[in-house]
Amino acid sequence: MLRTPGTLVVWPDNGIRVSAVLCLGLCLLTFAGCGGNRRSLFGGDSTVTTRIDPDANRNNPIALALVVVYDKKLLERLLAMPAREWFARRDQIRKDYPEDEGFVSWEWEWVPGQEVPPQKLEFGVGARGGLVFADYVAEGDHRARFDPHQNVLIHLQKDGFTAEAAP
Repeated sequence: MLRTPGTLVVWPDNGIRVSAVLCLGLCLLTFAGCGGNRRSLFGGDSTVTTRIDPDANRNNPIALALVVVYDKKLLERLLAMPAREWFARRDQIRKDYPEDEGFVSWEWEWVPGQEVPPQKLEFGVGARGGLVFADYVAEGDHRARFDPHQNVLIHLQKDGFTAEAAP
């Protein structure tokens, strides 16, 4: 290629770079415009708000575990697991999935009527689902699924609890 002063040289791969950048930008705009969730793409954080009734768990302390799962098979396994089994087997599950490989979890124990400040939880890319396990004295699974890419409100009541998306 002969170059004269003042001539703009466009290398053949510049067109490819520009196309790639435009394509990436278009994909990101499409993702954002279709209600895509930035947290699911890049990881992120969720705020967990917990309300505890004065007679929660029949006036007994409540152990609570919040689990964000990355591994699809583990999520299926945990969706079939009652809270009592989670609390009995959690140490072995941590050994089976070391160093937050398949999941991350947070655990607390609260008393009925306790006021709990909102908890901000951070997690990585690829979260497939979230579960809350609550160790109640009443019979039941005491497990709830939630979307970790949304904030969650947990309401601990006398014989059970709810977990729902929060603003």
